[in-house]
Amino acid sequence: MRRRDFLNTLVGSFAALNVLFSLDKPRIFPNSSKKEPSETDILVKVLGTAQDGGLPHFGCYCKNCLRARENPRFARLISSLAILELEERKFWLLDATPDIRAQWDIVHHRLAQEKSGSQNSPYAILLTHAHIGHYTGLMFFGYEAMNARQVPVYCSARMGGFLANNGPWSQLVNLENIAPRILSPDKELSLSPRLSITPLPVPHRDEYSDTLGFVISGRKKKLLYIPDIQNWEAWSRSIVREVEKVNIALLDGTFFSPEELPGRDLSQIGHPFIQSSLKTLSEVASKGKSEIYFTHLNHTNLALDPQGAARKKIEERGFRLAEEGMEFSL
Repeated sequence: MRRRDFLNTLVGSFAALNVLFSLDKPRIFPNSSKKEPSETDILVKVLGTAQDGGLPHFGCYCKNCLRARENPRFARLISSLAILELEERKFWLLDATPDIRAQWDIVHHRLAQEKSGSQNSPYAILLTHAHIGHYTGLMFFGYEAMNARQVPVYCSARMGGFLANNGPWSQLVNLENIAPRILSPDKELSLSPRLSITPLPVPHRDEYSDTLGFVISGRKKKLLYIPDIQNWEAWSRSIVREVEKVNIALLDGTFFSPEELPGRDLSQIGHPFIQSSLKTLSEVASKGKSEIYFTHLNHTNLALDPQGAARKKIEERGFRLAEEGMEFSL
């Protein structure tokens, strides 16, 4: 390798590391974050918006990944939300991603819990399913890391069985680092007097567990979160009606269009295309009563180019991409 190539590679590597480990303040994209006036003390904060592999993606040097390596403001952490109760300074994590360390610090910075010598755990973790971007961050609660005590992990019965019966996750259960709590489908669960969640079963690739979406309800507003689903037509519910029931919807936007992964059968991967969602939800978006955002974006997604035609098409239709740092008051 020539000296110039080596130096370029080294600079790119440091830029990528800076994305994950420069944690003196939360990473928020300039001019793109949505922070609503705090009408209540219940907030949903977006901690990440990328598909399970993140952005830049491991081993990929596509245009989107190169841009994210060269300029960390275009990088994205893996899809996750935090539910914050500001007055009580409590928080719940929705999915435990491989990026949980960076996301943890974003939450603690927001709640001003960065005290010397302190070790704070979430009140609970809510899991959608057993794909790597959604639960593998649980490892940091284990004996080798935080060594947490009985952190409640709300999940489906099948997901709970997967954690209890498969290592290394079973060690977390046996050592009582985490305590699985089984959710009943479609049954509302109160997390606090001002906050509740309702798990919604959705179709997806269910190799190790089934898959859940969530409705998060505060006193004034509701938010629908479905980062993964096979497609809207495969669901027994109408996505149009489900979005109309809420004020904010963060939906699976993994791929913009079918040509993004040449050589791979996207029907086997299973996600609705943003192109299709724009058509399906066009009438809802035009009414303006429900805000619709796309999340869980694959590193190939055409909409990741802020100046590209795909992004413009989304915004012209009244939709938006979710961005890390956005906050929604419930």
